[in-house]
Parts: sequence; structure tokens; C-alpha cells
Amino acid sequence: MLRVPMSHAKPGMELAMPVYHPRSSARLLLRPGVIIERSTIERLMELRLPELWIKYPNMEMIAKFVSPHVQSARAEIAHQVAEAFDMAGEKMHARMDFPSYSAAMSTLMARLVEDPDAAIFIGEIADTGSPAIRHGANVGFLAMLMGLRLDFYLLRERSRLSPRLAKDVTSLGVAAMLHDIGMTRLRASVLERWAEHHDATDPEWREHVRIGYEMIRGHVEPSAAAAVLNHHQRFDGSGFPTRVRNGEEKGLEGSQIHIFARILIAADLYDRMVHPAYTISDSEDSRKSRPPVYALNRMIREPYRSWIDPIVLQALISVCPAYAPGSVVRISDGRKCVVIDWDSRDPCRPMLREMTHFEDTEAGEIIDLRGQRELSIVESDGFDVREYNFYPEHEHAFDLRMIERSLSNGLYSVSPEVMNTFSDDPSVNPFEGAVDDEDSSEQAA
Repeated sequence: MLRVPMSHAKPGMELAMPVYHPRSSARLLLRPGVIIERSTIERLMELRLPELWIKYPNMEMIAKFVSPHVQSARAEIAHQVAEAFDMAGEKMHARMDFPSYSAAMSTLMARLVEDPDAAIFIGEIADTGSPAIRHGANVGFLAMLMGLRLDFYLLRERSRLSPRLAKDVTSLGVAAMLHDIGMTRLRASVLERWAEHHDATDPEWREHVRIGYEMIRGHVEPSAAAAVLNHHQRFDGSGFPTRVRNGEEKGLEGSQIHIFARILIAADLYDRMVHPAYTISDSEDSRKSRPPVYALNRMIREPYRSWIDPIVLQALISVCPAYAPGSVVRISDGRKCVVIDWDSRDPCRPMLREMTHFEDTEAGEIIDLRGQRELSIVESDGFDVREYNFYPEHEHAFDLRMIERSLSNGLYSVSPEVMNTFSDDPSVNPFEGAVDDEDSSEQAA
């Protein structure tokens, strides 16, 4: 299997994965085994399909990372985000289908649990023509992946719930897919100003978090509504919405921020760095997408590193390959290769297989960059990535499981702040803090 951007698709290639319509997840366009023709490629490009998975000799080992069931569930999330944005944009009092959003996330969670090898952020589902819809779908999927990987942390951060409820990330997924729904109610002039400048200090643009919260509160669990409200809160307290404490106006910080919102800001920031065109009124023509390694490189450095819970940041690295399996790369000795495996503990040194011609029966050489450190990836899907590669400073620098073991042994501290300062009152004003998970099964007042 090989992941091929639509711009590189050629007649005669054989599909290895099904292709779904970008606005209707139940509509199968092409089945695996279809030999694509030029007219097919032109039609798929008109639908803005970003990529295809094709059959390629001696690349069967990649199949474990790409589940048709997970892909189908992801496509349904994209469909639900599109429906939600369409509904929210139609009229002020339109009723969104929250049970369907929750059902779609529950199905996705089940598929990911069934197929853990496919529980990584690999490839795109579709570009529906709306960067906001793509962004909501990507952030929803990524937040679910991170939440599942952080089950041990959720047990700690949601200790007032039963273990089963504490680890249930369905509400996190719903919050993530709808986190920017408030954008649909901003004035056109505000959206135009945002598309031009992306000024995060714009007070009118900042109102989208409160508007989104008001749109979904009472329809989803309080923890999900609070995550939408607080998805721009930063771990160092520099985010928003702000409040006055001790004469200083600042956002929530550290563990004052609900764990769902801490996961959401990381997923949101990652996708915004990969796809700078991510919201209503944005355009890919002026804001081109970038490779995953670029986003990860920036997020592990200041100032972004201080914005994110360090354990959540480790989870992001554990589910987002810097070079995803199936990607075509070029290494420093000039050879063209395909990524066939990866290790999140050393993200920029994946395992590669040298590419051969379609008609070749001989398999290309397998190259493990962890054992051949004189080699490095210099190009990925046409991008020069030499300046973005990053490497662990020590053996466990990106080892999430080591953090899990340390937490269970009481050897790891997240921050010096007091943990879990949430109110017991389900009607607590969420602008003053996070919502207690003990009340997450009740509706917000």
C-alpha cells in the first residue's frame, strides 16, 4: 500500500482502500481493486479528495495501520461536522442533531479500540471545500486518539468518576468536532478580519468560544461544553477566556483547566499548524498546508510547549507520526523510500523501504533510521523537511508509557498547582473554572 496525494495519482493505479464521498459517508464511490482512469482522477479532484491509497509491490506491511472500518468511521465524523456547520449557519435557532454526533463518536471509539494499530493520525479523509469542516473532523479524530492513549491520565484527572466513565472519551470527541461552532455566529466582518490577520487577540473573534458554549450547553455533558468554552486556555495561564484574580486578568492555568480542554487545545493547535487554512473564510490558496513534522517540531518548542499540558503533549507525539506509514520520503543519500513503520519514542527515524518500480518483483532494501543515524529524511511528499527533524535528548524523552509507569508509582508531577479545583455545583459558572466530572452526566443549567 502507498499513500498518494491526488496531485500524484496516475491512470492505471489500483486502489487498496475504498473511497467515500466527502459529504456523504454512506456513499461509497470506489471499491478496493478498482483500476483508476484519468476521468476518475479528474472527478475525484473536483470532489477535493486529498489522497488515495493504492496497491504497491512489497508494501503489504503498511496495511496494519490503515483500517477500512476506522476510515469509514472517520468519514462519518466529517459528514457530521459538515451537517452541524450547515445547520448552525442556516438560522439562529436551528436544532443540531447532538445524538447523532455522539453516536458517530461512539462508533469511532469502538473501531479504534478494536484495531489499535490503526489508532494513529494518518492521512486525510477529505477536503470538503470548507477548511472549517476539515478542521473540525481532524480535531475530533485526533482528540479521540489522544484521549484513548491517555486512559491512565483520565483515571487520575477524573478520579471522582467510575473508571469506565472516566475513560469514556465520547464527549471529548463531540466537543472537539464542534469546538469552533461559535464561528458560524460571528459577523462577516469579524471573520474577514480573522482570515486576513489571524489575530488571536481580537476581542470579537475571541467571543466564538462563549457563543459556541451557549449553542451546545444543555445538549451535551457539562465537561464537553466547558471544553468548547476553554479550548483556547493555555497551561501557562496565557489563554482565554480570562478572569480577574488577585488584581490580574488571566486565563485558567494548569490543572484548573479540565483535562478535555487540555487535550482539545493540543489537537486544535496541531491541526492549525498543519493546515493554516482551518476556519470559515480561510483559503488554501493563501495558506498552504504543511507536513506533520513541521507542526510537531514547533509544538515541542517555546512558546507552544508552555501552552500544553506536558503529558498531553507526549500523547500527541504518540499518535501523530512525524512521517506517517505509507508516506513517500527521500533520504539524505538520495534514495526514494516509503515509510513502513515508526516508533513514537524516536519520531523522525522511522523504518523505510526503498521504492522500486511497479513491475519489479524484488523488494527494495529495508532501512531502519534508528540504526543508520548517518542517514536522515530530507523530503516528505515534496516538502523539504531537513530543518524540522527533531530527536529525543534521552532514551525516554518521548516515552508516554514511561510517564504512565512513573505516575502509577507517584514519581511524576504534572505541575505545582493544586489539582482538581472544580466545583461540586453543576450550575457553576464555567467562565470561572472547569466543570466537575462528578456532574458530567447531568445537563448544564
